[in-house]
Amino acid sequence: MRFVRWVVYSPVVWLVVVADLGGAIAGYIFWYGDSILAAPWYYWIFVPDCPLAATFMGVALILFHYGRRWDFLGLLATSTCIKYGLWTVVYWAANYAAGGHYDFESVTMSVTHFIMIVQGLMLTSLLRFRMVPVAIALLFLIGNDLVDYVAGYHPGLPALVDIRLMAGLAIAMTAVFIVFWGAMTWGSARRARMRGAAPPGGEAAD
Repeated sequence: MRFVRWVVYSPVVWLVVVADLGGAIAGYIFWYGDSILAAPWYYWIFVPDCPLAATFMGVALILFHYGRRWDFLGLLATSTCIKYGLWTVVYWAANYAAGGHYDFESVTMSVTHFIMIVQGLMLTSLLRFRMVPVAIALLFLIGNDLVDYVAGYHPGLPALVDIRLMAGLAIAMTAVFIVFWGAMTWGSARRARMRGAAPPGGEAAD
């Protein structure tokens, strides 16, 4: 926790923000540009999975740095960085396992997206879990899966990688967040009720 707070609340955070937003811009232009333009405008927010995750993280870090936490944005930043960071690492590993090349691009993408996972896990320690922000963030994750794997606007995959594997991973990650965030939200609400029921200057009754 001390290390996370040092990163978020010190000038070091600006190095992370620049890396996140710079990588996001490159992703929008070079990796997802054609996919965004090929999709209907109402799907655009769901198409650039990883660049959008990096954008959420960069903006969330700025807000946390200035003490203006937006629970909804923090939840989106952590979940999308973990989910799509892991998705990308698995994607390149599956491509290599099926006989594909593990070249400079795949190594670079794997490393940078592993860093996204680490960022998401770190920022999770600063989050608050309240029902409305959690519900909205979960609806976004579910909507993203529907656009990717029902409407068919998922990232392009080479023939070596089974789309069912990647769809299953994405849906499983969403399910994990539903369970984890649900448990954290329930726990937060329960602790709040116990504090409210405690008599002044004492502990809550058994």
